[in-house]
Amino acid sequence: MPTQQAVFTYTTLLTFVGLVALSLPILVTFVAQQDLESISASYYTNARNIFVGFLFVVGSFLLAYEGHTARQSKLSKLAALAAVCVALFPTTAAGQETNTNSIIHYAAAACLFGILTIFCFIFFRKDTQGKAGGKGRRSKVYFTCGVVMSLCMIGLVLNAIGVIGQIPNVVYWLESFALYAFGVAWIISGKMIPYFQNDQP
Repeated sequence: MPTQQAVFTYTTLLTFVGLVALSLPILVTFVAQQDLESISASYYTNARNIFVGFLFVVGSFLLAYEGHTARQSKLSKLAALAAVCVALFPTTAAGQETNTNSIIHYAAAACLFGILTIFCFIFFRKDTQGKAGGKGRRSKVYFTCGVVMSLCMIGLVLNAIGVIGQIPNVVYWLESFALYAFGVAWIISGKMIPYFQNDQP
């Protein structure tokens, strides 16, 4: 009997997760057709279904991702749960006080981005760090994306405690850049772009 083909290959899975993350800020902004204080604020606009749906898609694919070690698999599944919680427990609407749902939302978002940053700095770079060619280029991209995500998370914390002042839409931009970095890292890890493949000098 012929061997059954997998519905999604490993590289396709990584690339698809990256594309979803990369497109989320663009799509919710376009559909909402208004200035957003944060990506999460799109929950209260016409873009609600896109925001929730895309998070469930990301969660589903993170759940399916096994990685190369048991540790990667477990952290990926924890990130999947966090992504679903971000969707199910919305942030507060503009002008409302923080409540239980929003606290869970913030904690889940921090968990999700924290784990994805670990993937950039540790898991994705494990076999590429210090290498030449395509592997070396991937390693640099992973490190850069990890730095961007880390800085964005620091910025979000500083904004929450009032250190960086009233910058218009700062949460939106920090969340967007973190998602862009997440998306780029996972697309590159899919190794479907020739310049970043192992056999490229």
